[in-house]
Amino acid sequence: MSLALYRKYRPQIFAELVGQNHIKTTLQNELATGKVAHAYLFSGPRGLGKTTVARLLAKAVNCLKRQAGESEPCNQCDACKEIVDNRSLDVIEIDAASNTGVDNVRENIIGNSRFTPTSRKYKVFIIDEVHMLSLSAFNALLKTLEEPPPYAIFILATTEIHRVPPTIISRCQRFDFRKVGLADVVERLNKIVNAEKRQVDQEVLISIARKGEGTMRDAESLLGQILSLGEEKITLEQAQLVIPASSFSLIFDLLNHLIKKDLTGAITLINRLVQEGVDLPQFTDDLIEILRKILLIKIGGSLNEFTTLLDQEFESQVSKISKELSLAVLTKMIETFVRAKSELKSADIIQLPLELSVIEICGQDNQDNAGGGTGGAPVLTKSDKPIKNPLPPKSASPLKAEIKAPDIKTADKIKLTIEQVKEKWDEVLTGLKKYNQVLASTLHLHRPTAVKENGTIEISFKYRFYQQRINDAKNLRILEETLEQVFKLPLRIETVIVKELPQPEVKASVVNSSLAGQASVDSLLQTFGGQLIE
Repeated sequence: MSLALYRKYRPQIFAELVGQNHIKTTLQNELATGKVAHAYLFSGPRGLGKTTVARLLAKAVNCLKRQAGESEPCNQCDACKEIVDNRSLDVIEIDAASNTGVDNVRENIIGNSRFTPTSRKYKVFIIDEVHMLSLSAFNALLKTLEEPPPYAIFILATTEIHRVPPTIISRCQRFDFRKVGLADVVERLNKIVNAEKRQVDQEVLISIARKGEGTMRDAESLLGQILSLGEEKITLEQAQLVIPASSFSLIFDLLNHLIKKDLTGAITLINRLVQEGVDLPQFTDDLIEILRKILLIKIGGSLNEFTTLLDQEFESQVSKISKELSLAVLTKMIETFVRAKSELKSADIIQLPLELSVIEICGQDNQDNAGGGTGGAPVLTKSDKPIKNPLPPKSASPLKAEIKAPDIKTADKIKLTIEQVKEKWDEVLTGLKKYNQVLASTLHLHRPTAVKENGTIEISFKYRFYQQRINDAKNLRILEETLEQVFKLPLRIETVIVKELPQPEVKASVVNSSLAGQASVDSLLQTFGGQLIE
């Protein structure tokens, strides 16, 4: 049976460690000066090399050929070979997840620590997933950690440092492992590919590194799957059998649509992604990462090292887009898509949160876009009245400037019925369109269902992500100020979730106005081969 790549190419000296220089330097100095601690605590996410460093340390302290002032194990002496082959009697590895009880600690750790090493200088205990120990087991281990025998070294490893008692942490030298940078991961993967005498396209290695999310073991495991395809040279097309195709080219297409305020093109692209089976949550994650990269480039080019790694063609596109978007627009885009990402989880129509997001972005005022763009302002329908005056400065509320003093100022004097609210709801929607078309579209099918005596209007929603969109502080303020403009009353909004929404009432005036567009309806029916049901 062949070894997995992460085991086959496990670092055997400190120099081979990737991305943990802060830990490597400290441990090498301690080994060179002979000031090795009696207890260490390694914490950090999985797959970053905690167990590997523990074995390196155990090998270094017991190496028979290591001289004073040196830190690297020789890997040639009997002590080193025993540890490499996992047959050393003086290096005891314990899985705390399988040995959580106090009896296991007493037998495997405390009992064993009373005996001197069989043939080496130190007896090393490596306790993996130490946070899984019970409280009584930690208490039993505490005394041994506090006053260990001179020949015993304890190395504790955990992925959940918050579950380790402070009394244990305080008796150990703590080292926090960090995720590995993309460039370091790609360099390491290149070395493995060369050692395997195979050829893999650089784009594939970048995709693997990105998919590994800073975890070296995950990246090496994925590389192993790629190499198992059996081809002498692995191309990006072949690698897509194992890893999903990169969506960055599609992301740049979407960003170009947004820059041009091409709403139709953006919506079409999103629906094409759904038809082609693209993972929309992953696509949104990549989109946010690219926008973050553009944002950091905009702030300062040196920050680019903290972002995702792209090939030269994509990097040039990122550079071009960064010149066309202002910081304000980039920030707004990121905020909008982060919100859409959370809404994707509960969306009944998977692409709807992204569609609403691009509508919101394309409806932004052009003056926020440093690169210009075309067709920025939303098109007014015949029933909409054009805005005579531009929006007031940002320091002023966008609606307060148009609101006259309300007839009634105190909430306890408000006398308003649900029928009166429904009567003027279309007027409210028309007012909202001037400032936020997405908000108006959302409320078109979510009508008020009750009015309380204190002037609070209740609006019902079936899906939580619609409710969250309305409850956004900015949207809520615009809606309440529009209500005050229409009703001349200081009204407030309250949202609730219901199983079924009431059917919206259609006014005769609305029906009559829709007759004017009958030709358009007939055209749609002819195009899609449908029929009108009375």
